[in-house]
Amino acid sequence: MTLEDVREGLGKALAEEGSRPLLRLTDEELAVLNPAAAERSIVAAPHLEGMSAQEREWVLATALRSLVSRDLAEIANAAELDVALREGHGSDEVELDMRLSPDLELALALRGTAGRVLAVERTTSAGTEYVYVYLHTRDLLLVEQVTGGGMHSLSLVATVEEAAETIRQLVDPQGVAGHDGSSQELDPQDLQRDAIAPPLKDVIDNALVVGQLVLLADLPGPLLMTYATAEELWAVRVDAPDAPTGVTARRVGRQTLVDRIVHMIAFPV
Repeated sequence: MTLEDVREGLGKALAEEGSRPLLRLTDEELAVLNPAAAERSIVAAPHLEGMSAQEREWVLATALRSLVSRDLAEIANAAELDVALREGHGSDEVELDMRLSPDLELALALRGTAGRVLAVERTTSAGTEYVYVYLHTRDLLLVEQVTGGGMHSLSLVATVEEAAETIRQLVDPQGVAGHDGSSQELDPQDLQRDAIAPPLKDVIDNALVVGQLVLLADLPGPLLMTYATAEELWAVRVDAPDAPTGVTARRVGRQTLVDRIVHMIAFPV
C-alpha cells in the first residue's frame, strides 16, 4: 500500500468518524527514533535543548525503554544489544532492528511527508509552546502540539478549520479578539528599526501573549504575528519574506483571526 493510498483511506475515515488523538511522545522519544533527523528537525525540542552530549545519551537510552514499555516499539535484536552493553560496548555499535506500532509509524510518515507545515510559536510570561500543522489534504492534517516541557501530542484532524481553531486558542487563550479595526500599512524598514508608531506600538509593549505563525513550504508563504493584550488582539501580516511592501497591521476579531489562520494553512491552494 502506497502513502497516497493511506492518505486517501485516512481522509475517508476522518470524514466519517471525525478527528482523533493519535499518540503522545516526548522530545527524547522522537529523537531516539531518528537521531540524525532530530538534529535538523523543524520541530522544537525544549526538553532536550541545552543538554550535554552525555545527558542526551542517558535520556535517549531511557526513551528507547519507554517506547518499548508502551508497546510503541519492539527491538527485534534486544539480546544482541544487551550483550554489547554488558561487555562495555556502546549501544551505537549495534544497529537497532526496531519495529514500530502502526500509530507511531503513521505519525512519523505524516510528519515527514507533508508538502507544507504551518509552524506556530506562542510566548507568554510562563514560557513558550508550539503547534505544527502538517497539511496533506484539506481533509487530512496532522496537528502536533508541543508543551514547554517537551511533550508532543499528535492528532489526526479532519478539516483546516478545526486545525485553525486549535491555533486560535493557542494565540488567543483569553479570547480577547473582539472586533475588527481598520488596516494600517507598515514600512518593513520601520519593523527592522523598531520604529513602530502607535497604536500598534502600545499593543506590542503591553502584549501578554505573542504568537508567530510561519508557513514552511517550497513556495514562501505569509508570516503572521499576533499580539494579545488584556483587552484586544492585533495581527501583523507579512505577505512574503523580505518583500519591500505588503506588511499590514490591524485589530482583529475572532472570525477574522480564524480566517487568516485558515488561509495560511491552505496557502498555496
